[in-house]
Amino acid sequence: MAGLLVGLPAAASAQTLPANATDEATTDQEITVTGSRIIRDGTEAPSPLTVVGADLLDKRGAQNVAEVLNELPAFRGSTTPSSTSNLTKNVGANFANLRSLGVNRTLTLVDGVRFVPSSDLGQIDLNFIPTLMVERAEVVTGGASAVYGTDAVAGVVNLILRRRVQGIQLRGDFGMTEQGDGKEYRGALLAGTEFADGRGYVTVAADLYRSDGADDSYSRDWGRKEYGLITNAAGVFPTRFIAPNVHHSTMAPGGLITSGPLRGITFNDDGTPRPFVYGQLAGAQNMIGGEGAGQRLYLGDGLLPKLDRVATYLRTGYELSDSVEVFQDFSYARTKGTATTPHYFNFGNLTIQRDNAFLPASVAAQMDAAGVTSFGFGRFWTDVGTPVPVSTNSTWRSVTGARGSLSQDWKWDVSAEYGENKYHQQILGSFMAARAAEMIDAVQGPGGTIVCRSALTNPSTSCRPFNPFGVNRNAPDVSNYFRADQDLRQKQTEFAASAGISGKLFDIGAGRWGIALGAEYRRSTLKAVADPLSNAAVFTFGNARNVNGKINVKEAFIELDAPLIADVTMIKALTVNGAYRYADYSTSGGISSWKLGATWDVIDAVRLRATRSRDVRAPNIPELFTPSRSTQSITILDPARNNVPSLVFPFVAGNAALKPEKADTLSFGAVVKPFQGFSASVDYYDIKISGAISTIPIQDIVNLCFGGRTDLCNQITRDAAGFITQIISAGINVASQRTKGIDIEVSYRAALGQGSLDARLFANHTIKNTVTNGALVTRLAGQNDGSPQNGTGGIPSWAVTGILSYEIDRISTSLQGRFISAGTVNNAFVEGRDIDDNSLPSALYVSLNAQYKLGPASDPGKYKVFATVDNLFDKDPAIAPQSVLSVNPVFYDILGRRYRVGVAVNF
Repeated sequence: MAGLLVGLPAAASAQTLPANATDEATTDQEITVTGSRIIRDGTEAPSPLTVVGADLLDKRGAQNVAEVLNELPAFRGSTTPSSTSNLTKNVGANFANLRSLGVNRTLTLVDGVRFVPSSDLGQIDLNFIPTLMVERAEVVTGGASAVYGTDAVAGVVNLILRRRVQGIQLRGDFGMTEQGDGKEYRGALLAGTEFADGRGYVTVAADLYRSDGADDSYSRDWGRKEYGLITNAAGVFPTRFIAPNVHHSTMAPGGLITSGPLRGITFNDDGTPRPFVYGQLAGAQNMIGGEGAGQRLYLGDGLLPKLDRVATYLRTGYELSDSVEVFQDFSYARTKGTATTPHYFNFGNLTIQRDNAFLPASVAAQMDAAGVTSFGFGRFWTDVGTPVPVSTNSTWRSVTGARGSLSQDWKWDVSAEYGENKYHQQILGSFMAARAAEMIDAVQGPGGTIVCRSALTNPSTSCRPFNPFGVNRNAPDVSNYFRADQDLRQKQTEFAASAGISGKLFDIGAGRWGIALGAEYRRSTLKAVADPLSNAAVFTFGNARNVNGKINVKEAFIELDAPLIADVTMIKALTVNGAYRYADYSTSGGISSWKLGATWDVIDAVRLRATRSRDVRAPNIPELFTPSRSTQSITILDPARNNVPSLVFPFVAGNAALKPEKADTLSFGAVVKPFQGFSASVDYYDIKISGAISTIPIQDIVNLCFGGRTDLCNQITRDAAGFITQIISAGINVASQRTKGIDIEVSYRAALGQGSLDARLFANHTIKNTVTNGALVTRLAGQNDGSPQNGTGGIPSWAVTGILSYEIDRISTSLQGRFISAGTVNNAFVEGRDIDDNSLPSALYVSLNAQYKLGPASDPGKYKVFATVDNLFDKDPAIAPQSVLSVNPVFYDILGRRYRVGVAVNF
């Protein structure tokens, strides 16, 4: 609710676009950055607060605000374009994730107002905000539900946009990786003017962006080394280990016989049989060495999706009087992300019958001699293309409102927001496993023609026989029978109305008390319509379902800021801050959140602060109403089959009986300002989430079933060969999650020579991060694998970002370092028993930025060129095999060194 802030001017003065493309965020005027609806600066707030200004966005040459936010240590496991490169949903999206507690526990606001969700789980895609429109981003770490609204369990990202702008800024840049891929192009505009003697204003911004995507892992040195996870021989320790030169042992592009006396026969491209070259420790999926180099699952699976983005924003306002302003915002954004996924594959779970019409005669003779009628068969279907996920996402949003003052001390604010999001998800050329098996089961039909066996009993079938022996031995259109396009069309709407008032009360001798109170109403709807085949769950992954649901919520809040003591011994100032919010959900009823905090200025240079809060997150529409659907593939270890790796496609489902999550947050710390230009803060936090909405991790379902939990065995489906084909997990209020750690922030600014020096350091130490599902406790702190598939990916123990900038005359440079500490592959592993080496190394990524002003002496910043080099030392990612990739794209840089150059013009 923008404007419910004591002391906020009813009409801000115009911002003339300066030479360095930043505005009042770098001046000394009063700015409301609080983590509260009552004014104070960031270091005075009772809750830890980080402010990222437009100056930092400019120095980094950021394509969007998400790039800079995700470099802050508090953001862990966020959804980014590189982490969606082989996903089938939300391709190219940027969703913020504070504390690695999940993107749906971070509340993203624009000017304190909700933004219509751009995904079905309620997240806001930061791609939808034009970067030049952002004045600053305020990040409140820790619970903030009572102040900002439900869902702020991990914290709040509040994007404050520019209001009044005078002039025009144009910006264009181009970037690419050192490998020559990952090309990206961007054009941006920010313009504004005033009218009616300054009483009215218009500000517009636009971003146009395109990324051509990046090549697959084989385009990088680390990918060509083909690292993978190997299962050791039975009874030999360690159970598993990571090795290079890992190839697939139970499938090949031309097909591979995987069982029986003919095991080890593969087929050349022309279909002729030959012995398969096995490597060492050939298991259910992988082996070391042998044939198959260059044919890992990540073949053709790009490291970065293609992305086209347009984002626009219009802001207008008019002062009806000195105390009343009306305003109107309108925005429209559209993104289209195109990803890649692996080729279709079968790790030996197909069956070939003796009477198969395509079976080479020599193999048939061997079967007859051995007395077998069928054999297991594996195939890597490189000759039929790959599924192509395409996510098209568009949002328009309107905010109409008024703000003003009743007196010098009392401000009011009313607004109404309405927006629509349309999401179109396609997965072009998706595979249907049952139909693939039907196609390769070919026999001689009437008249000697080759037909699918199913055609003998169902002559009307459209099945066309497929020859699985060899490569490219079928007409291109034959595979159409087991490939089809998935199509999901989804629409979300959000209407939100809010009203509030804030002001100053009495003074008991330590300063005037402040109060803010108000009410909000929000109505959200979601309707998703999927194609019939997806609804029937015939695809190997994807399988969206029809969803139709709505949620209404009414909220009321109050916040009080109470200075109690001032100017006595050891107490320069003591202030207590409290907030309470009540929310009534149409789906789950009423729930309360609250916050109590205090700041104690011991002396002018030392401040202590503490906050205790109860925060809540209500279940969203998909969590409540989604029918069972499949998600991204994941590799699990199957204890029923000697812990061999198995690639499965989990299914998740909604649960209408879900209740809101509750979180108890404690934070306390200190801020010191010992001399001019220097400040430092250290804060401890402890967040405990109870009744967390969670699905039991897929690996844990399998383990618990094997250990005797028969109720969970009902969620697992196996085929006749014993392979897991499906696992279903529905959301329940069973989990709890706890994270605690320390945040550190240091800043220093001073004159140095003829220029100015600016240094900032952000650090986070995660002491504990655990997820508990019943008796199962998963410890994640210090685990660097980052696997996002089941929502319980690890988190490095330490993350540090440091920025050192120097500006003199026409030149501005900055050096940034981003560090993550060493960690484990899996905290549950015992080194020497479960894995040979359970460690993952630390990483330091360095970025160099430079700007040069080319304008005339009277206005040197009118023209400016800039350049950025990311991953300056071209550091490779740590090897941490995932389901497809051999590295972790969440915490480690997988693209390598990359460059960006551009120009900015100010009028």
